[in-house]
Amino acid sequence: MTDERALIEQAATGDAEAFTELVRRYQDRIFGLVMRMTSNRDAALDLTQETFLAVWQNLPGFRQEASFSTWLIQIALNKTRNYMKRAARETALPADFDQASPVADPEAELASKTRRERLTAAINDLPPVQKAVFHLRFYDHLPFDDIARIQKSSVSAAKTSFAEAVKKLRSRLTEQ
Repeated sequence: MTDERALIEQAATGDAEAFTELVRRYQDRIFGLVMRMTSNRDAALDLTQETFLAVWQNLPGFRQEASFSTWLIQIALNKTRNYMKRAARETALPADFDQASPVADPEAELASKTRRERLTAAINDLPPVQKAVFHLRFYDHLPFDDIARIQKSSVSAAKTSFAEAVKKLRSRLTEQ
């Protein structure tokens, strides 16, 4: 079962083995995207599972006009955006916020952690469309054609969103 189109057609008719193969092929990519968007492992695992559940439920209606991966990423982004809207309304401390971990070089670890936190905060402050385009281009290395299809926009709009995101990130990171 290596031909993706055949797997999609078989899975659309209820073939669980074919669907399992599709999940195996794409789960790491979807998890990585969602993890970068949410910065929350548990949420990323749940959202990845929700994405594939939605794919399973909607696969019979998939017309294969766009590529399967584009359709799949679009579903994952929609699930993630909805989660982030809900999460923005609910703020809570992580369960392990008060637990220290042993570090070999505390100063280097602190500097690295600070850089990561600044970058993550800057990315999280981007408008949702720019944030999604940035993740798809920078982390997933998708071509602008695919990003435009996922975002239901033009290629030039995707390029502009990416350029604006990079500009905002540079500005925010150099001012701190």
